Amino acid sequence: MTDSQHTSPEPTRRAGRPKDMAKRNAMMDAATSLFFRHGLEGVTMEAVAREAGVSKVTVYGHFVTKEALFGSVIRRETTIIRRGLDKLPDTHRAVRQSLIEVGLGLVRFLLEPHVLAVERVMTAQGEQYPELLRAYFEAGPWATKQWLQEKLEGLAKTGHLTFTAPQSAADQLCSMWQGTLVTEVRMGVRQPPCDEELHRQISSAVDVFLAAYGEPSRDNNG
Repeated sequence: MTDSQHTSPEPTRRAGRPKDMAKRNAMMDAATSLFFRHGLEGVTMEAVAREAGVSKVTVYGHFVTKEALFGSVIRRETTIIRRGLDKLPDTHRAVRQSLIEVGLGLVRFLLEPHVLAVERVMTAQGEQYPELLRAYFEAGPWATKQWLQEKLEGLAKTGHLTFTAPQSAADQLCSMWQGTLVTEVRMGVRQPPCDEELHRQISSAVDVFLAAYGEPSRDNNG
């Protein structure tokens, strides 16, 4: 953090950098755990220091305020969310099965603990930190809908789907896939579904979607 203030030889400064990065990562991990458990207001910089095994001075040396640390945590987590979205299954020739696989991948991803935790924190703190809330939506919900819209547009170009408003179609399908399930799990009023239950919800949503937008002669046999 204070390399410019030291006159020690260059090799010494280089040797110190990995240690500083390790401490920063430890602090970020500690803060993530604490913020997701207690929210922003329930966490102190002293608690982060204890959890990370560093001094409070070290925490303030990397993050000037608790809000700056919180912002770093949310930005890191939204990056993880975006990477997870990129790993979802792609579409293929069998349209019905393809949409089921995409829906299963998406909802399972949304039910992952770190994704649910980010949503809980942003629900509680988003109004106070609108710039972070927007960053979360850009990396999470809006990116998800845009990704799905592009997949559906690709299917429409090959004649498998017919619609005039792809954005609305993507929103409808995403909403049907999730139902109230993701919200219920996030709020803790139910446990995550078993594979059979999730598959039933996703396949039912796909059937309704294809009844509205699909080509019966092709899709119902996929």
